[in-house]
Amino acid sequence: IVFLYFKRLLKGLLRLGRVQGRNFSQLAQYLWNICFNATAMLFLTLYRILLMRPADASDKYFPQYNNVIFASTCDAGKFEVITLVLVAFEVVTAVLHLSKCDYSEAFSNALYGALLMSCLWLRLETYSVQLNFHVAMYRTFRELLLLCSSQMDAAAHTHLTFVVTVTICTWCYLFLNLLPFEFLIPTLNARKDHFPLKVWFWLWYCSCIWNSPLLKLLYHKIYHTYPYDCAGGASAVRCILSDDWQRFRHFRNLEHAFCELKLHLSKENVHSTHTNDSANAQATAFQTIKCVVALKRKLKRLRENRELQHPKDE
Repeated sequence: IVFLYFKRLLKGLLRLGRVQGRNFSQLAQYLWNICFNATAMLFLTLYRILLMRPADASDKYFPQYNNVIFASTCDAGKFEVITLVLVAFEVVTAVLHLSKCDYSEAFSNALYGALLMSCLWLRLETYSVQLNFHVAMYRTFRELLLLCSSQMDAAAHTHLTFVVTVTICTWCYLFLNLLPFEFLIPTLNARKDHFPLKVWFWLWYCSCIWNSPLLKLLYHKIYHTYPYDCAGGASAVRCILSDDWQRFRHFRNLEHAFCELKLHLSKENVHSTHTNDSANAQATAFQTIKCVVALKRKLKRLRENRELQHPKDE
């Protein structure tokens, strides 16, 4: 409900700024994600400082039972409210991705929501708060970059390349440097009763790898051999930044259907031409046969008349 009101308010403001209508939904999505993640990052920072018990930094990389991220919750009620709000945001984001037919991103959001629910079930307050803080910080930065790239001209290849480079660097810092050492390795060494946490974290982490800009770049280099195959055309930069694959597939299907219709009509024209030629040939043959039959009848009459004249002469 909050998202719908935010979108309506933003549309009114964008109309005053004479922004094109086709950009309303995209800009609203970017700004909504930026506002929510920035607010979540600020709130989680204050929550960790004011409401959570102080953590001993020396226990940071201790394995298994002494790791500080597996500390239990201080206030179960507040932690439950925070988790439900974050899970609701993931559900809304997953639905928006499904509406765009972006199933991999929707699946990733669903897995992250399940991970947060497992943290709530296991009462892992420190784990959930720290993980959400890092993810919210990354998402805020990523959405800002996407918002900037959406306002750039497609011809500004240098600026888009810079945006993609920064995006890849931030993703690598979070998913290849921070999360593996801060969360992944400690989660693997967690107790057996944290098995659901291990499963959901691994699934979510693999989905993030699958949706990574590095994998998008590799996929573009391997499979997008023609500009017709990619929403970004022949540019790998625009391919990574593009999130309008639904519209691209729609127009590509329309173009394909138009080409098929054009080919079908050309075949119909050729077939009709052949049909007309065959009909003309049949008509000509019929007329020829009629002429031959009429000529034979005339010759037969002439022969009969000649035979009748010969007896009279005799």
